[in-house]
Amino acid sequence: MPHFKFPALFLLLFLCFFRTLNSISCTESEAQALLAWKSSLKDPGYLTQLWSYEIFGDPCCWEGIKCNEAGSIINLSIDPDYIIDGSLEKFNFSSFPNLTRLEVQHQQNLHGEIPKEIGILCNLQVLSLWGNNLTGEIPATISNLSKLTNLDLSFNQLTGSIPSAILNMSNLHFLAMSGNDLTGEIPTKLENPSKLKQLDFSDNCLTGTIPRTIGHLTGLAALYLSKNELNGRIPLLEIGNMTALKDVDFSYNNLQWELPASIAQLPNLHMLNLNNNQLNGSITPYLGNNSYLEAIDLSNNNFIGVVPPSLCMGGKLEYLWASNNNFNSLLPVTLKNCTSLEKLNLGTNNIRLDISQTFDVLPKLLYVDLSQNHFYGRLPILNSTLKQLVGISLEENEIYGEIPPGFVDMSQLAYLSLDNNSLTGEIPKEMTNSTALEFLILSNNDFLSLPLIQAPNLKSLHLSNNRLVGKFPFLQGNWTRLMLIDIGVNKIYGEIPSWIGSSFPNLQVLRLQSNQFYGYIPPQLSMLKNLHLLDLSNNNLSGPIPQSLSHMPSMIVKAASNQSYVYIDDEHKENVELTWKGEVVIYLTISLLTGIDLSCNSLSGEIPEDIMKLQGLIFLNLSRNQLGGMIPQNIDNLTSLEVLDLSMNQLSGTIPRGISHLTYLDTLNLSHNKLAGQIPSGPQLQTFNPSDFSDNDGLCGFPLPNNCPTNNTYIVQVVNNEAGDKKLEVIWVICSVILGFAIGFWVYFGVLFWKVSLRFAIFHYTDKVQDKMMEWCGRCPH
Repeated sequence: MPHFKFPALFLLLFLCFFRTLNSISCTESEAQALLAWKSSLKDPGYLTQLWSYEIFGDPCCWEGIKCNEAGSIINLSIDPDYIIDGSLEKFNFSSFPNLTRLEVQHQQNLHGEIPKEIGILCNLQVLSLWGNNLTGEIPATISNLSKLTNLDLSFNQLTGSIPSAILNMSNLHFLAMSGNDLTGEIPTKLENPSKLKQLDFSDNCLTGTIPRTIGHLTGLAALYLSKNELNGRIPLLEIGNMTALKDVDFSYNNLQWELPASIAQLPNLHMLNLNNNQLNGSITPYLGNNSYLEAIDLSNNNFIGVVPPSLCMGGKLEYLWASNNNFNSLLPVTLKNCTSLEKLNLGTNNIRLDISQTFDVLPKLLYVDLSQNHFYGRLPILNSTLKQLVGISLEENEIYGEIPPGFVDMSQLAYLSLDNNSLTGEIPKEMTNSTALEFLILSNNDFLSLPLIQAPNLKSLHLSNNRLVGKFPFLQGNWTRLMLIDIGVNKIYGEIPSWIGSSFPNLQVLRLQSNQFYGYIPPQLSMLKNLHLLDLSNNNLSGPIPQSLSHMPSMIVKAASNQSYVYIDDEHKENVELTWKGEVVIYLTISLLTGIDLSCNSLSGEIPEDIMKLQGLIFLNLSRNQLGGMIPQNIDNLTSLEVLDLSMNQLSGTIPRGISHLTYLDTLNLSHNKLAGQIPSGPQLQTFNPSDFSDNDGLCGFPLPNNCPTNNTYIVQVVNNEAGDKKLEVIWVICSVILGFAIGFWVYFGVLFWKVSLRFAIFHYTDKVQDKMMEWCGRCPH
């Protein structure tokens, strides 16, 4: 709740006192209407104190209220800080005949529909209800507000179509309805060209085409139609008639056909955004001649041909995005006039050009992306020309040779990506020692050696798929900011040091795959509290899997969906190469990928049961080791698991029933073990192939061809620990009987042997018993 500021409060009270002296007061009906609406709100909060006769007296002195000389309310503007909870249902619009300005903005708890009675406010000039939770359709009665100049209904949950009469309001200058759920088409009936300067229908669900009648809005300076479902073509001639246009945003639609040549004739155009459509054909060679043009975004379309050499002719172009198209040519002269350019993105095209001819004097360039093209040749020396550069991406091209000293000025550079080229030699020390560098991406090249890395602000290190040779570690310094280490597929050797757990407090990804690491997995890895991706596969590691790996908090819970690595813009996200579901893929949103891969080592012992506490795991690969024992019975705790590979080990026992409860599991491999018993039934397990369970002699049941001996759904036919206990019990019984017989035998016959008197007594007793039996038998009838 905001606090009173004494000078402001004193001034407000003074003005109220002055107004009282002049006997000017708000009409009683207006004041009562305000209080009635306030009482309908669930929690008016601070508004209770601000709208009060007891504190401020005259309602014309209440917060957000402004009156005319006659004492009638003309302005009602509620500051977003004064939170209200309710609707406009109880707002009596008829009580405010002189209202010219109504602003209730950014109130997340203002809900309900816009009452149709709002059309009564015949003197209203400004209506702003943006940033609320208003629902329902836009009332057609708004078009009755003939004096309205500004209408802003953006960022609500309004539905239905746009009332056609709104665009014919003759005094309207500003119209914004972005960020709703509006459907239908853009109104086409524009009988009276209005004074409209800005039109914003972006971020809705509008369909159909851009109407040709939009060309009647000749005074329009800003036209925003992005993030809809518009299709068809941009009006060819009509768009060229809108000579006042400065900003045009048609991005994120389904627009097709070619870009109208007339759009290059707009004399006042500052910004043109056509990103994410289906536009095709070549670009008019005159685009860019405009002396006001500052930003162009042609990305994610199907444009072909030459990147127009005229783009920078106006002399003010600062941002040029044309990525993800089919441009096949860039003339060296194209960028010679781009002295004002700050950001250049031509990535993912088919441009073929010598990289040394691409750059000229670009003194203001901050960021350049030429990735995924066919740039070739050796890297030029740019440190004397591009002194302001903070990011450069040349990945996936055909650049070869060594990185020359002085390639770029490292004093400002934060992002460097040369991934997927044919670069070789040693990585320059000026890069590995840079104090500005945060992202170093040099994977998939032929680098042979690496100097000691001392870049103190490094966040991400990608060196995988090279031919680097050396002993780990090669990092020195304070690594509190480092989040990713990927040095997989090299020839780096040595033990994984135990101090790695305490030296990288923010590490989220550790990938040491396919190197020559040996020794035990250090238990101290559990100290990496933020680690959610651990890949130690394809090394020479031995010993047990540490129980402590179950203590990593970031793997216990599923990663938050809003986490990501983003640099410069949304097109440049952190990525890592992984073996995912049997294929090598580039995974972009690695913040959502949680997993452990310890496959292809010499690990032994049992799978720790505590590992099953890591409920955030999406994949777990322990294949191709020497693990024994049983699959942990509590494996059903891994509720997020999608990939499980335990193949090529020495696991025994049965497959736990709980594995059938893993509803997200779509890749499973338990082959080449010593498992036995019936494969548990369940909707997930029935979808896998027989090969996923092959080479387990004791397994039976679907999907394997061999049926189990009985019809029971789950049969235990394996010598497990319980069976071993029963067998041991039988052995003890047999031994006890034999031992008892031996003791009894020697007690009986030992006594007869050593005690003569007792022996004669027993024999005498035996003779008497025998005589009685014979006498009894003689009496028996024959």
